[in-house]
Amino acid sequence: MFSRLAKIKGNGSIEPAFVTARVPMRDHVELTVDYFLVSSTDRYPAIVEITPYGRALQRPNFRNEASYWMKHDYAFIIADARGTGDSGGEFIFFSHEGKDGYDLIEWIARQPWSNGRVGMRGASYSGENQWYAARERPPHLLCITPSATPAGPMHEVPYVNGAFALSWSLNWIGSSLNIMKSSSVEAHPNPMTWLNHRPLRTLDVYAVGRELPLYRTFLDHPTYDDFWHQISFIPNDFARINIPTLSFTGWFDSTLTGTIEHYQNIRRFSSLKEDHFLIVGPYSHSTAPDGGYDYLTDEPVPNIGDIPVPKNGLLRARDMTRQFYEWCLKDKQRPNWQPIRIFLTGSNEWMTLNVFPPEHAYEKSLFLMSEGHANSITGDGRLQWELPVATVVDHYRYDPKDPLVIDMNKKPYELPVDINCLLYRNDVLVYTSEILNSSLTVIGNIIIELAFSSSARDTDLVIQLMDVMPDGSSIKLGSGFSSQLRLRYRDGFDREVLMTPGTTYFVSIDLNEIGHTFLPQHRIRLAVTSSFYPWLSANPNTGSPIATDTQSSIVADQTIYYTSSQPSRIRMMVVDNPVFDP
Repeated sequence: MFSRLAKIKGNGSIEPAFVTARVPMRDHVELTVDYFLVSSTDRYPAIVEITPYGRALQRPNFRNEASYWMKHDYAFIIADARGTGDSGGEFIFFSHEGKDGYDLIEWIARQPWSNGRVGMRGASYSGENQWYAARERPPHLLCITPSATPAGPMHEVPYVNGAFALSWSLNWIGSSLNIMKSSSVEAHPNPMTWLNHRPLRTLDVYAVGRELPLYRTFLDHPTYDDFWHQISFIPNDFARINIPTLSFTGWFDSTLTGTIEHYQNIRRFSSLKEDHFLIVGPYSHSTAPDGGYDYLTDEPVPNIGDIPVPKNGLLRARDMTRQFYEWCLKDKQRPNWQPIRIFLTGSNEWMTLNVFPPEHAYEKSLFLMSEGHANSITGDGRLQWELPVATVVDHYRYDPKDPLVIDMNKKPYELPVDINCLLYRNDVLVYTSEILNSSLTVIGNIIIELAFSSSARDTDLVIQLMDVMPDGSSIKLGSGFSSQLRLRYRDGFDREVLMTPGTTYFVSIDLNEIGHTFLPQHRIRLAVTSSFYPWLSANPNTGSPIATDTQSSIVADQTIYYTSSQPSRIRMMVVDNPVFDP
Protein backbone atom coordinates (compact mmCIF):
# COMPACT_ATOMS: atom_id res chain seq x y z
CA MET A 1 0.00 0.00 0.00
CA PHE A 2 1.25 3.46 -0.91
CA SER A 3 -0.10 6.69 0.54
CA ARG A 4 0.53 10.37 0.92
CA LEU A 5 -1.34 13.19 2.66
CA ALA A 6 -3.60 15.84 1.17
CA LYS A 7 -2.49 19.43 1.17
CA ILE A 8 -4.60 22.58 1.32
CA LYS A 9 -3.24 25.18 -1.10
CA GLY A 10 -3.09 28.90 -0.35
CA ASN A 11 -6.15 29.56 -2.53
CA GLY A 12 -8.18 27.03 -0.56
CA SER A 13 -8.12 24.33 -3.23
CA ILE A 14 -7.10 20.80 -2.36
CA GLU A 15 -3.95 19.09 -3.56
CA PRO A 16 -5.31 15.54 -3.83
CA ALA A 17 -3.80 12.83 -1.67
CA PHE A 18 -4.26 9.22 -2.56
CA VAL A 19 -3.75 5.79 -1.10
CA THR A 20 -3.05 2.88 -3.43
CA ALA A 21 -4.51 -0.43 -2.31
CA ARG A 22 -5.13 -3.94 -3.58
CA VAL A 23 -8.75 -5.03 -3.21
CA PRO A 24 -9.54 -8.78 -3.27
CA MET A 25 -12.48 -9.98 -5.33
CA ARG A 26 -14.54 -13.07 -4.47
CA ASP A 27 -12.33 -15.24 -6.73
CA HIS A 28 -9.16 -13.86 -5.07
CA VAL A 29 -8.17 -11.69 -8.05
CA GLU A 30 -7.07 -8.29 -6.78
CA LEU A 31 -8.02 -4.92 -8.27
CA THR A 32 -5.71 -1.96 -7.79
CA VAL A 33 -7.37 1.24 -6.59
CA ASP A 34 -6.39 4.77 -5.64
CA TYR A 35 -8.58 6.43 -3.06
CA PHE A 36 -8.44 10.13 -2.35
CA LEU A 37 -9.27 11.55 1.08
CA VAL A 38 -9.12 14.97 2.69
CA SER A 39 -8.66 13.35 6.08
CA SER A 40 -8.21 9.75 7.14
CA THR A 41 -9.96 10.40 10.46
CA ASP A 42 -13.37 11.38 9.05
CA ARG A 43 -16.02 9.29 7.31
CA TYR A 44 -17.29 10.27 3.87
CA PRO A 45 -19.80 9.23 1.24
CA ALA A 46 -17.81 7.71 -1.61
CA ILE A 47 -17.78 8.11 -5.38
CA VAL A 48 -16.11 5.33 -7.36
CA GLU A 49 -15.11 4.87 -10.99
CA ILE A 50 -13.80 1.65 -12.56
CA THR A 51 -11.74 2.19 -15.71
CA PRO A 52 -10.10 -0.16 -18.24
CA TYR A 53 -7.78 2.61 -19.46
CA GLY A 54 -5.22 2.62 -16.67
CA ARG A 55 -5.90 4.75 -13.60
CA ALA A 56 -2.21 5.76 -13.39
CA LEU A 57 -2.13 6.90 -17.02
CA GLN A 58 -5.34 8.87 -16.49
CA ARG A 59 -4.20 10.36 -13.19
CA PRO A 60 -4.11 14.02 -14.38
CA ASN A 61 -7.82 13.77 -15.08
CA PHE A 62 -8.56 11.88 -11.90
CA ARG A 63 -6.59 14.38 -9.81
CA ASN A 64 -8.93 17.09 -11.10
CA GLU A 65 -11.95 14.95 -10.31
CA ALA A 66 -10.63 14.01 -6.90
CA SER A 67 -9.91 17.63 -6.00
CA TYR A 68 -13.46 18.63 -6.90
CA TRP A 69 -15.15 15.86 -4.94
CA MET A 70 -12.84 16.16 -1.94
CA LYS A 71 -13.63 19.88 -1.81
CA HIS A 72 -17.27 18.89 -1.36
CA ASP A 73 -16.55 16.25 1.30
CA TYR A 74 -16.60 13.05 -0.70
CA ALA A 75 -14.07 10.26 -0.88
CA PHE A 76 -13.08 9.58 -4.49
CA ILE A 77 -11.97 6.13 -5.63
CA ILE A 78 -10.58 5.12 -9.01
CA ALA A 79 -9.98 1.44 -9.81
CA ASP A 80 -8.28 -0.41 -12.65
CA ALA A 81 -10.72 -2.88 -14.19
CA ARG A 82 -9.79 -6.54 -14.03
CA GLY A 83 -6.95 -7.39 -16.39
CA THR A 84 -6.05 -3.73 -17.06
CA GLY A 85 -3.61 -1.27 -15.52
CA ASP A 86 -2.17 -2.75 -12.33
CA SER A 87 -5.12 -5.04 -11.56
CA GLY A 88 -4.85 -8.81 -11.71
CA GLY A 89 -6.86 -11.27 -13.74
CA GLU A 90 -7.83 -11.28 -17.39
CA PHE A 91 -9.79 -8.57 -19.18
CA ILE A 92 -12.83 -10.20 -20.79
CA PHE A 93 -15.25 -7.78 -22.44
CA PHE A 94 -17.99 -6.93 -19.90
CA SER A 95 -17.75 -10.34 -18.24
CA HIS A 96 -16.65 -9.45 -14.68
CA GLU A 97 -17.83 -5.86 -14.31
CA GLY A 98 -20.95 -6.72 -12.32
CA LYS A 99 -19.44 -8.97 -9.66
CA ASP A 100 -16.23 -6.93 -9.43
CA GLY A 101 -18.26 -3.75 -9.06
CA TYR A 102 -20.30 -5.34 -6.27
CA ASP A 103 -17.20 -6.52 -4.40
CA LEU A 104 -15.43 -3.17 -4.73
CA ILE A 105 -18.46 -1.19 -3.55
CA GLU A 106 -18.89 -3.40 -0.50
CA TRP A 107 -15.15 -3.15 0.26
CA ILE A 108 -15.45 0.65 0.17
CA ALA A 109 -18.42 0.55 2.53
CA ARG A 110 -16.35 -1.40 5.09
CA GLN A 111 -13.47 1.07 5.17
CA PRO A 112 -13.01 3.26 8.26
CA TRP A 113 -13.09 6.42 6.10
CA SER A 114 -16.43 5.47 4.50
CA ASN A 115 -19.88 6.20 5.90
CA GLY A 116 -21.28 3.31 3.85
CA ARG A 117 -23.00 5.43 1.18
CA VAL A 118 -21.57 4.84 -2.30
CA GLY A 119 -22.29 6.27 -5.76
CA MET A 120 -20.65 5.52 -9.11
CA ARG A 121 -19.46 7.81 -11.90
CA GLY A 122 -17.87 7.54 -15.33
CA ALA A 123 -18.61 7.51 -19.03
CA SER A 124 -18.27 5.16 -21.98
CA TYR A 125 -16.89 1.83 -20.70
CA SER A 126 -16.77 3.31 -17.19
CA GLY A 127 -20.40 4.28 -17.62
CA GLU A 128 -21.56 0.92 -18.92
CA ASN A 129 -19.93 -1.00 -16.09
CA GLN A 130 -22.10 0.99 -13.66
CA TRP A 131 -25.16 -0.71 -15.13
CA TYR A 132 -23.51 -4.10 -14.62
CA ALA A 133 -22.65 -3.29 -11.02
CA ALA A 134 -26.13 -1.92 -10.29
CA ARG A 135 -27.69 -5.09 -11.72
CA GLU A 136 -25.95 -7.05 -8.93
CA ARG A 137 -27.68 -4.83 -6.32
CA PRO A 138 -24.82 -4.16 -3.88
CA PRO A 139 -26.52 -2.99 -0.65
CA HIS A 140 -24.42 0.15 -0.27
CA LEU A 141 -24.74 1.44 -3.85
CA LEU A 142 -27.26 4.28 -3.72
CA CYS A 143 -27.01 5.86 -7.20
CA ILE A 144 -25.17 5.75 -10.53
CA THR A 145 -24.29 8.36 -13.18
CA PRO A 146 -23.67 6.32 -16.37
CA SER A 147 -23.01 8.72 -19.27
CA ALA A 148 -22.20 8.09 -22.93
CA THR A 149 -22.84 4.35 -22.62
CA PRO A 150 -22.82 2.02 -25.64
CA ALA A 151 -25.76 0.00 -26.92
CA GLY A 152 -25.57 -3.71 -27.52
CA PRO A 153 -22.75 -5.28 -29.55
CA MET A 154 -24.71 -5.35 -32.81
CA HIS A 155 -25.79 -1.70 -32.89
CA GLU A 156 -22.78 0.46 -32.02
CA VAL A 157 -19.58 -1.45 -31.35
CA PRO A 158 -17.97 -3.75 -32.29
CA TYR A 159 -20.66 -4.32 -34.92
CA VAL A 160 -22.62 -1.41 -36.36
CA ASN A 161 -25.88 -2.97 -37.49
CA GLY A 162 -23.83 -5.97 -38.54
CA ALA A 163 -20.94 -4.09 -40.20
CA PHE A 164 -17.65 -4.55 -38.37
CA ALA A 165 -16.26 -1.34 -36.80
CA LEU A 166 -12.74 -2.00 -38.03
CA SER A 167 -10.77 1.10 -37.03
CA TRP A 168 -12.49 1.33 -33.64
CA SER A 169 -11.73 -2.31 -32.86
CA LEU A 170 -8.05 -2.06 -33.76
CA ASN A 171 -7.50 1.33 -32.13
CA TRP A 172 -9.50 0.72 -28.96
CA ILE A 173 -8.04 -2.70 -28.29
CA GLY A 174 -4.59 -2.01 -29.70
CA SER A 175 -4.07 1.40 -28.10
CA SER A 176 -6.49 2.06 -25.26
CA LEU A 177 -6.36 -1.36 -23.64
CA ASN A 178 -2.77 -2.34 -24.51
CA ILE A 179 -1.02 1.00 -24.35
CA MET A 180 1.89 -0.40 -22.29
CA LYS A 181 2.54 -3.37 -24.58
CA SER A 182 5.04 -3.15 -27.42
CA SER A 183 4.67 -4.50 -30.94
CA SER A 184 6.27 -7.86 -31.71
CA VAL A 185 6.52 -7.31 -35.48
CA GLU A 186 6.42 -4.31 -37.80
CA ALA A 187 3.12 -2.45 -37.69
CA HIS A 188 1.35 -1.01 -40.76
CA PRO A 189 -0.87 1.77 -39.41
CA ASN A 190 -1.96 3.10 -42.82
CA PRO A 191 -5.50 1.72 -43.38
CA MET A 192 -5.08 1.83 -47.15
CA THR A 193 -2.55 -1.00 -46.85
CA TRP A 194 -5.16 -3.13 -45.06
CA LEU A 195 -7.58 -3.39 -47.98
CA ASN A 196 -5.99 -6.42 -49.62
CA HIS A 197 -5.21 -8.26 -46.40
CA ARG A 198 -6.98 -11.60 -46.01
CA PRO A 199 -8.30 -12.95 -43.77
CA LEU A 200 -9.58 -10.10 -41.62
CA ARG A 201 -8.98 -12.15 -38.48
CA THR A 202 -5.19 -11.77 -38.82
CA LEU A 203 -5.20 -8.08 -39.71
CA ASP A 204 -4.35 -7.25 -36.09
CA VAL A 205 -0.77 -8.51 -36.46
CA TYR A 206 -0.31 -6.71 -39.77
CA ALA A 207 -1.88 -3.42 -38.63
CA VAL A 208 -0.64 -3.02 -35.04
CA GLY A 209 2.24 -5.48 -34.90
CA ARG A 210 0.81 -7.99 -32.44
CA GLU A 211 -2.05 -10.39 -31.96
CA LEU A 212 -5.09 -8.89 -30.22
CA PRO A 213 -7.14 -11.71 -28.67
CA LEU A 214 -10.17 -9.49 -28.03
CA TYR A 215 -10.18 -8.30 -31.66
CA ARG A 216 -10.27 -11.93 -32.77
CA THR A 217 -12.97 -12.73 -30.25
CA PHE A 218 -15.11 -9.97 -31.75
CA LEU A 219 -14.64 -11.41 -35.23
CA ASP A 220 -15.41 -14.94 -34.04
CA HIS A 221 -18.90 -13.80 -32.99
CA PRO A 222 -20.43 -11.87 -35.92
CA THR A 223 -24.01 -12.68 -34.90
CA TYR A 224 -25.92 -12.14 -31.67
CA ASP A 225 -25.04 -15.54 -30.21
CA ASP A 226 -24.68 -16.90 -26.67
CA PHE A 227 -21.39 -15.03 -26.20
CA TRP A 228 -23.10 -11.67 -26.67
CA HIS A 229 -26.32 -12.71 -24.97
CA GLN A 230 -24.49 -13.50 -21.73
CA ILE A 231 -23.08 -9.97 -21.46
CA SER A 232 -26.09 -8.04 -22.78
CA PHE A 233 -28.82 -6.36 -20.79
CA ILE A 234 -32.36 -7.71 -21.00
CA PRO A 235 -35.52 -6.09 -19.57
CA ASN A 236 -35.34 -8.15 -16.39
CA ASP A 237 -31.89 -6.70 -15.71
CA PHE A 238 -33.28 -3.17 -15.63
CA ALA A 239 -36.10 -4.38 -13.39
CA ARG A 240 -33.44 -5.33 -10.82
CA ILE A 241 -32.10 -1.76 -10.61
CA ASN A 242 -34.00 0.35 -8.11
CA ILE A 243 -31.65 3.27 -7.46
CA PRO A 244 -31.64 6.76 -9.06
CA THR A 245 -29.68 7.38 -12.27
CA LEU A 246 -28.38 10.47 -14.08
CA SER A 247 -27.01 10.24 -17.63
CA PHE A 248 -25.45 12.73 -20.04
CA THR A 249 -25.07 12.19 -23.78
CA GLY A 250 -24.95 14.29 -26.94
CA TRP A 251 -26.42 14.30 -30.42
CA PHE A 252 -22.88 13.71 -31.71
CA ASP A 253 -21.94 11.15 -29.09
CA SER A 254 -21.06 7.86 -30.76
CA THR A 255 -22.92 6.08 -27.94
CA LEU A 256 -26.04 8.25 -28.09
CA THR A 257 -28.34 5.34 -28.90
CA GLY A 258 -27.08 3.20 -26.04
CA THR A 259 -27.45 6.00 -23.50
CA ILE A 260 -31.02 6.75 -24.58
CA GLU A 261 -31.98 3.07 -24.76
CA HIS A 262 -30.67 2.44 -21.25
CA TYR A 263 -32.61 5.44 -19.97
CA GLN A 264 -35.83 4.34 -21.67
CA ASN A 265 -35.46 0.81 -20.32
CA ILE A 266 -34.78 1.89 -16.75
CA ARG A 267 -37.83 4.17 -16.88
CA ARG A 268 -39.93 1.35 -18.29
CA PHE A 269 -38.84 -1.65 -16.23
CA SER A 270 -37.52 -0.33 -12.92
CA SER A 271 -39.85 -0.12 -9.96
CA LEU A 272 -38.31 3.31 -9.30
CA LYS A 273 -39.61 5.06 -12.42
CA GLU A 274 -39.46 8.75 -11.51
CA ASP A 275 -35.89 9.08 -10.23
CA HIS A 276 -34.06 8.79 -13.53
CA PHE A 277 -32.74 11.75 -15.51
CA LEU A 278 -31.35 12.18 -19.03
CA ILE A 279 -29.52 15.17 -20.55
CA VAL A 280 -28.86 15.32 -24.32
CA GLY A 281 -26.78 18.29 -25.46
CA PRO A 282 -24.74 19.47 -28.46
CA TYR A 283 -21.88 17.22 -27.41
CA SER A 284 -19.56 14.52 -28.68
CA HIS A 285 -18.56 11.32 -26.92
CA SER A 286 -15.67 13.05 -25.16
CA THR A 287 -17.50 16.23 -24.15
CA ALA A 288 -20.93 14.83 -23.21
CA PRO A 289 -20.02 13.73 -19.64
CA ASP A 290 -18.82 17.26 -18.84
CA GLY A 291 -21.60 19.19 -20.55
CA GLY A 292 -19.40 20.55 -23.33
CA TYR A 293 -16.41 21.43 -21.14
CA ASP A 294 -12.90 20.03 -21.48
CA TYR A 295 -12.41 17.51 -18.69
CA LEU A 296 -8.79 18.53 -18.10
CA THR A 297 -8.89 22.32 -18.42
CA ASP A 298 -12.55 22.88 -17.45
CA GLU A 299 -12.74 25.33 -20.36
CA PRO A 300 -15.61 25.28 -22.90
CA VAL A 301 -14.86 23.26 -26.03
CA PRO A 302 -15.56 25.93 -28.68
CA ASN A 303 -16.38 23.72 -31.66
CA ILE A 304 -17.76 20.31 -32.33
CA GLY A 305 -16.81 19.16 -35.79
CA ASP A 306 -17.40 22.09 -38.13
CA ILE A 307 -19.96 23.94 -36.03
CA PRO A 308 -19.48 26.21 -33.00
CA VAL A 309 -20.94 25.08 -29.68
CA PRO A 310 -23.52 27.69 -28.62
CA LYS A 311 -22.78 29.17 -25.22
CA ASN A 312 -26.28 28.32 -24.02
CA GLY A 313 -25.58 24.69 -24.95
CA LEU A 314 -22.95 24.36 -22.23
CA LEU A 315 -23.90 22.83 -18.90
CA ARG A 316 -21.90 22.54 -15.71
CA ALA A 317 -22.46 18.80 -15.71
CA ARG A 318 -20.21 18.18 -12.73
CA ASP A 319 -22.18 20.65 -10.61
CA MET A 320 -25.42 18.97 -11.70
CA THR A 321 -23.92 15.61 -10.81
CA ARG A 322 -22.95 16.97 -7.39
CA GLN A 323 -26.53 18.13 -6.84
CA PHE A 324 -27.64 14.60 -7.72
CA TYR A 325 -25.13 13.06 -5.28
CA GLU A 326 -26.11 15.52 -2.53
CA TRP A 327 -29.63 14.15 -2.79
CA CYS A 328 -28.71 10.47 -3.08
CA LEU A 329 -25.68 10.30 -0.77
CA LYS A 330 -26.31 13.12 1.73
CA ASP A 331 -30.14 13.13 1.94
CA LYS A 332 -30.41 16.72 0.77
CA GLN A 333 -33.18 18.14 -1.42
CA ARG A 334 -34.17 16.23 -4.53
CA PRO A 335 -33.23 18.16 -7.68
CA ASN A 336 -36.18 19.94 -9.26
CA TRP A 337 -35.56 18.46 -12.70
CA GLN A 338 -37.83 17.17 -15.41
CA PRO A 339 -36.98 13.60 -16.51
CA ILE A 340 -35.44 14.63 -19.85
CA ARG A 341 -33.74 17.77 -21.08
CA ILE A 342 -32.60 18.05 -24.70
CA PHE A 343 -30.83 20.75 -26.70
CA LEU A 344 -32.24 21.23 -30.20
CA THR A 345 -29.42 21.85 -32.64
CA GLY A 346 -30.25 24.25 -35.44
CA SER A 347 -32.59 26.35 -33.33
CA ASN A 348 -30.09 26.11 -30.43
CA GLU A 349 -32.66 25.95 -27.64
CA TRP A 350 -33.27 23.65 -24.67
CA MET A 351 -36.48 21.68 -24.16
CA THR A 352 -37.71 19.63 -21.22
CA LEU A 353 -39.62 16.43 -21.92
CA ASN A 354 -41.34 13.70 -19.99
CA VAL A 355 -40.70 11.04 -22.64
CA PHE A 356 -38.55 10.72 -25.76
CA PRO A 357 -39.69 11.29 -28.42
CA PRO A 358 -42.28 13.78 -27.10
CA GLU A 359 -45.92 12.70 -27.00
CA HIS A 360 -46.98 15.30 -29.56
CA ALA A 361 -44.44 14.23 -32.20
CA TYR A 362 -45.94 12.79 -35.37
CA GLU A 363 -44.47 10.90 -38.30
CA LYS A 364 -43.77 12.55 -41.63
CA SER A 365 -42.03 11.13 -44.71
CA LEU A 366 -39.69 12.51 -47.34
CA PHE A 367 -39.57 10.32 -50.46
CA LEU A 368 -36.47 9.58 -52.53
CA MET A 369 -36.82 10.27 -56.24
CA SER A 370 -34.71 11.04 -59.33
CA GLU A 371 -34.71 10.90 -63.10
CA GLY A 372 -32.46 7.85 -62.87
CA HIS A 373 -29.18 9.68 -62.32
CA ALA A 374 -28.83 10.40 -58.59
CA ASN A 375 -25.13 9.54 -58.69
CA SER A 376 -23.05 12.12 -56.80
CA ILE A 377 -23.90 15.60 -55.60
CA THR A 378 -24.10 16.74 -59.23
CA GLY A 379 -26.85 14.21 -60.06
CA ASP A 380 -30.62 14.64 -60.14
CA GLY A 381 -31.58 12.91 -56.89
CA ARG A 382 -34.22 14.74 -54.87
CA LEU A 383 -36.27 14.48 -51.70
CA GLN A 384 -39.95 15.26 -52.05
CA TRP A 385 -42.99 15.26 -49.81
CA GLU A 386 -45.18 13.67 -52.49
CA LEU A 387 -45.42 9.92 -52.99
CA PRO A 388 -43.78 8.83 -56.28
CA VAL A 389 -46.27 8.20 -59.08
CA ALA A 390 -43.82 6.55 -61.49
CA THR A 391 -41.37 3.69 -61.04
CA VAL A 392 -37.78 4.87 -61.38
CA VAL A 393 -34.49 3.18 -60.46
CA ASP A 394 -30.96 4.33 -59.72
CA HIS A 395 -27.79 2.25 -60.00
CA TYR A 396 -24.28 2.41 -58.64
CA ARG A 397 -21.34 0.01 -58.51
CA TYR A 398 -19.58 -0.71 -55.24
CA ASP A 399 -15.99 -1.95 -55.55
CA PRO A 400 -14.52 -3.12 -52.20
CA LYS A 401 -11.04 -2.34 -53.53
CA ASP A 402 -12.03 1.30 -54.02
CA PRO A 403 -14.19 2.15 -51.00
CA LEU A 404 -15.30 5.59 -49.91
CA VAL A 405 -12.44 6.64 -47.63
CA ILE A 406 -13.03 9.06 -44.77
CA ASP A 407 -10.60 11.25 -42.86
CA MET A 408 -10.61 9.60 -39.44
CA ASN A 409 -9.03 12.68 -37.86
CA LYS A 410 -12.23 14.63 -38.55
CA LYS A 411 -14.42 11.82 -37.15
CA PRO A 412 -17.15 12.07 -39.81
CA TYR A 413 -18.66 8.88 -38.41
CA GLU A 414 -19.57 10.87 -35.30
CA LEU A 415 -19.16 14.64 -35.57
CA PRO A 416 -21.15 17.27 -37.51
CA VAL A 417 -18.68 17.97 -40.30
CA ASP A 418 -19.12 19.14 -43.88
CA ILE A 419 -19.00 15.97 -45.98
CA ASN A 420 -19.50 17.51 -49.43
CA CYS A 421 -16.07 16.17 -50.40
CA LEU A 422 -17.42 12.62 -50.07
CA LEU A 423 -20.40 13.22 -52.35
CA TYR A 424 -18.70 13.57 -55.73
CA ARG A 425 -18.25 9.84 -56.33
CA ASN A 426 -20.49 7.91 -58.72
CA ASP A 427 -20.92 5.18 -56.10
CA VAL A 428 -22.74 7.66 -53.84
CA LEU A 429 -26.40 8.42 -54.53
CA VAL A 430 -27.36 11.90 -53.30
CA TYR A 431 -30.87 13.26 -52.71
CA THR A 432 -31.61 16.88 -51.79
CA SER A 433 -34.85 18.64 -50.86
CA GLU A 434 -36.09 22.00 -52.06
CA ILE A 435 -35.13 25.02 -49.96
CA LEU A 436 -37.26 25.06 -46.80
CA ASN A 437 -39.58 28.04 -46.39
CA SER A 438 -40.17 27.40 -42.69
CA SER A 439 -38.49 25.59 -39.82
CA LEU A 440 -38.82 21.82 -39.53
CA THR A 441 -38.12 20.36 -36.07
CA VAL A 442 -37.36 16.65 -35.88
CA ILE A 443 -37.15 14.85 -32.52
CA GLY A 444 -36.85 11.08 -32.41
CA ASN A 445 -35.52 8.23 -34.50
CA ILE A 446 -34.88 8.68 -38.21
CA ILE A 447 -35.77 5.57 -40.20
CA ILE A 448 -34.61 5.04 -43.79
CA GLU A 449 -36.61 2.58 -45.88
CA LEU A 450 -35.15 1.46 -49.18
CA ALA A 451 -36.36 -0.83 -51.95
CA PHE A 452 -33.00 -2.35 -52.86
CA SER A 453 -31.38 -5.10 -54.89
CA SER A 454 -27.79 -6.18 -55.48
CA SER A 455 -25.90 -8.45 -57.81
CA ALA A 456 -24.07 -9.79 -54.72
CA ARG A 457 -25.20 -12.20 -52.01
CA ASP A 458 -24.14 -9.75 -49.31
CA THR A 459 -23.22 -6.09 -49.25
CA ASP A 460 -23.53 -2.98 -47.08
CA LEU A 461 -25.74 0.08 -47.16
CA VAL A 462 -24.34 3.24 -45.58
CA ILE A 463 -26.58 6.28 -45.07
CA GLN A 464 -25.75 9.89 -44.22
CA LEU A 465 -28.30 12.56 -43.32
CA MET A 466 -27.25 16.19 -43.74
CA ASP A 467 -28.42 19.74 -43.13
CA VAL A 468 -27.45 21.78 -46.20
CA MET A 469 -26.54 25.31 -45.15
CA PRO A 470 -27.25 28.41 -47.27
CA ASP A 471 -23.54 28.45 -48.21
CA GLY A 472 -23.89 24.94 -49.69
CA SER A 473 -21.99 23.01 -47.01
CA SER A 474 -23.51 19.65 -46.05
CA ILE A 475 -23.29 19.18 -42.30
CA LYS A 476 -23.71 15.57 -41.26
CA LEU A 477 -26.30 14.98 -38.55
CA GLY A 478 -26.54 12.25 -35.95
CA SER A 479 -23.91 10.23 -34.17
CA GLY A 480 -23.54 7.95 -37.20
CA PHE A 481 -22.82 4.69 -35.41
CA SER A 482 -26.02 3.06 -36.64
CA SER A 483 -26.32 4.61 -40.11
CA GLN A 484 -25.49 1.42 -41.95
CA LEU A 485 -26.67 -2.15 -42.44
CA ARG A 486 -24.88 -5.31 -43.54
CA LEU A 487 -27.57 -6.91 -45.65
CA ARG A 488 -27.08 -10.47 -44.41
CA TYR A 489 -28.53 -9.20 -41.09
CA ARG A 490 -31.63 -7.55 -42.56
CA ASP A 491 -33.87 -10.13 -40.82
CA GLY A 492 -32.16 -9.85 -37.43
CA PHE A 493 -28.71 -9.92 -35.90
CA ASP A 494 -29.05 -13.45 -34.54
CA ARG A 495 -28.95 -14.98 -38.03
CA GLU A 496 -27.25 -14.55 -41.39
CA VAL A 497 -29.53 -14.66 -44.43
CA LEU A 498 -27.75 -14.06 -47.72
CA MET A 499 -29.54 -12.30 -50.56
CA THR A 500 -30.59 -13.77 -53.86
CA PRO A 501 -28.83 -11.63 -56.48
CA GLY A 502 -31.27 -9.44 -58.41
CA THR A 503 -34.10 -9.88 -55.90
CA THR A 504 -35.65 -6.70 -54.52
CA TYR A 505 -35.66 -6.37 -50.73
CA PHE A 506 -37.40 -3.73 -48.64
CA VAL A 507 -34.90 -2.83 -45.93
CA SER A 508 -35.14 -0.51 -42.94
CA ILE A 509 -32.17 1.30 -41.39
CA ASP A 510 -32.37 3.19 -38.09
CA LEU A 511 -30.23 6.34 -38.26
CA ASN A 512 -30.33 6.88 -34.50
CA GLU A 513 -32.07 9.57 -32.54
CA ILE A 514 -31.98 13.20 -33.53
CA GLY A 515 -33.07 16.52 -32.05
CA HIS A 516 -32.61 19.12 -34.75
CA THR A 517 -34.36 22.05 -36.40
CA PHE A 518 -33.84 22.51 -40.13
CA LEU A 519 -34.04 26.28 -40.49
CA PRO A 520 -35.62 28.31 -43.32
CA GLN A 521 -33.36 28.61 -46.39
CA HIS A 522 -31.74 25.28 -45.50
CA ARG A 523 -32.23 21.98 -47.32
CA ILE A 524 -32.27 18.33 -46.27
CA ARG A 525 -29.86 15.93 -47.94
CA LEU A 526 -29.46 12.15 -47.88
CA ALA A 527 -26.60 10.07 -49.26
CA VAL A 528 -26.67 6.31 -49.93
CA THR A 529 -23.53 4.28 -50.60
CA SER A 530 -21.94 0.97 -49.55
CA SER A 531 -18.71 1.81 -47.73
CA PHE A 532 -17.27 4.11 -45.07
CA TYR A 533 -13.67 3.02 -44.74
CA PRO A 534 -11.76 2.44 -42.48
CA TRP A 535 -14.45 3.11 -39.89
CA LEU A 536 -16.23 0.07 -41.31
CA SER A 537 -14.47 -2.92 -42.81
CA ALA A 538 -15.06 -2.93 -46.56
CA ASN A 539 -17.59 -5.66 -47.29
CA PRO A 540 -16.01 -7.93 -49.96
CA ASN A 541 -19.53 -8.83 -51.19
CA THR A 542 -18.73 -12.57 -51.20
CA GLY A 543 -21.18 -13.61 -48.50
CA SER A 544 -18.49 -15.71 -46.81
CA PRO A 545 -17.74 -15.51 -43.06
CA ILE A 546 -16.22 -12.10 -42.36
CA ALA A 547 -13.38 -13.31 -40.14
CA THR A 548 -11.97 -16.09 -42.31
CA ASP A 549 -12.89 -15.05 -45.86
CA THR A 550 -9.87 -15.32 -48.18
CA GLN A 551 -11.71 -14.93 -51.49
CA SER A 552 -11.11 -12.03 -53.82
CA SER A 553 -13.67 -9.29 -53.40
CA ILE A 554 -16.55 -8.89 -55.85
CA VAL A 555 -17.84 -5.68 -57.43
CA ALA A 556 -21.55 -5.31 -56.65
CA ASP A 557 -24.14 -3.62 -58.86
CA GLN A 558 -26.58 -1.89 -56.51
CA THR A 559 -30.08 -0.65 -57.35
CA ILE A 560 -32.51 1.62 -55.48
CA TYR A 561 -36.18 1.58 -56.55
CA TYR A 562 -38.74 4.37 -56.21
CA THR A 563 -42.35 3.18 -56.39
CA SER A 564 -45.67 4.18 -54.86
CA SER A 565 -46.32 0.69 -53.48
CA GLN A 566 -42.96 0.34 -51.69
CA PRO A 567 -41.42 3.80 -51.65
CA SER A 568 -37.86 4.51 -50.63
CA ARG A 569 -38.19 7.21 -47.99
CA ILE A 570 -37.05 8.99 -44.84
CA ARG A 571 -39.43 8.55 -41.90
CA MET A 572 -39.02 11.22 -39.24
CA MET A 573 -40.78 12.36 -36.07
CA VAL A 574 -41.81 16.00 -36.44
CA VAL A 575 -42.78 18.46 -33.70
CA ASP A 576 -44.73 21.57 -34.64
CA ASN A 577 -44.23 24.73 -32.59
CA PRO A 578 -41.80 23.26 -30.04
CA VAL A 579 -41.92 24.87 -26.60
CA PHE A 580 -38.46 25.88 -25.45
CA ASP A 581 -37.21 26.37 -21.91
CA PRO A 582 -37.23 29.96 -20.65
